[in-house]
Amino acid sequence: MTLKYYNTGGVNSLIEEFFHLTFDESDLPFESKVLPICSPTITYIYNNQHRFLYKKKQTLCNQLILTGQFYDSYQFLVEEKGHSYGISLKPTTLYKLTKLDVSKIKNKHVQLSKFSKDLHDILNPIFLKYEDEIPKLSQNLKKVISKVPVETNSEIDTIDQAIEIIHSREGMLNAYELLDYIGYSQKTLETHFKKIVGITPGKYIRLFRFLRLMRKYESNTIKLKDLIYMYNYYDHSHFSKDFRHFMKESPKNYFKSEHPFLNKYLNK
Repeated sequence: MTLKYYNTGGVNSLIEEFFHLTFDESDLPFESKVLPICSPTITYIYNNQHRFLYKKKQTLCNQLILTGQFYDSYQFLVEEKGHSYGISLKPTTLYKLTKLDVSKIKNKHVQLSKFSKDLHDILNPIFLKYEDEIPKLSQNLKKVISKVPVETNSEIDTIDQAIEIIHSREGMLNAYELLDYIGYSQKTLETHFKKIVGITPGKYIRLFRFLRLMRKYESNTIKLKDLIYMYNYYDHSHFSKDFRHFMKESPKNYFKSEHPFLNKYLNK
């Protein structure tokens, strides 16, 4: 299994990262847990089929798919060799490009054409034309994305501001504290945040904080026990509760096992 990332220069205000994932015969069958990264993802799956298992529901995907905001982990399974190329979007980008309610695809993998035929028709020809020329695929996706009309309004600007605050604080605040910075009521903030980002601000904060902790752990920059307190977990049981929610297993079971895909996915 090979996972590579590509430069987003030129569209880094809209795109978090481009990535290329390849599976050979020696990797199969492949199965891994996936921790959501606080962003929707658009992925073209070439030559094979990916299976996603979430809360006992299985989704089979190929070609151009859209992954919405997930609030906890899901299983990712591959049984045939092939490759895929994906675009991890900034939290508000999908709404900016489509003007569609992103909460409609919360915890879902769907064909992009079913969510936005217009965006599918713009991106799909590029994925098909440059399947075997990944550097050119990256370059041409940047070009076409930079030309897509982007929705801008005060609501989006406010939600972008809220996300910037959450990120700068590394998720160490709550939704009520956001109101001190944002000129919205709690209900208005929650309504707009959910429509534009896909989940509520409270859920986004909790997920982002946990994701930051896991990325620091995987990068071996600090011991887990220190991270627990750094990220405002009052004690180990409080951390374990969040861990079981997001990872669907206990910290003890997770940390005694190998997770090569998650290690590459988080440690970048």
